[in-house]
Amino acid sequence: MTFSVNNKLILEQYIKSAVKSEIRSGIATPGQRDMVKGLTVLMDAKLSDGRHIPKGSVAYIREEILHNHSMTIFKPLTCDTISGKFMVVELQYIEFFDILSNDAA
Repeated sequence: MTFSVNNKLILEQYIKSAVKSEIRSGIATPGQRDMVKGLTVLMDAKLSDGRHIPKGSVAYIREEILHNHSMTIFKPLTCDTISGKFMVVELQYIEFFDILSNDAA
C-alpha cells in the first residue's frame, strides 16, 4: 500500500488557465483569481494528527496561490507509481476537503 506522509498530499496537476475578463459599464477589466480550485487526491494520505485522506477525495486550494506558485511550490512531478504528472502539496495550502466516503470506494 502506498500513501503520502508528513502532511503532504499527492494531487492531480494544476493546469493554468487564462484570467477571464469582466465587463463593467462596457469596459473590459481583468478578472480576479478569487476561486477555490478542487484537485483530486491521487494517493492515500496519513496526516500527522492521525487523520486519513483517501485517494479520490478532493482538496481545495485558492486558485490565486496555485496560479502564482505553479512552477515553484506546486511544480509538476512524475514517478513510476503514478501515471501522468502530479503535485506534492503541503497541508498548509489546503483550505478544505471533500472526503471520499468509504461507501463510494
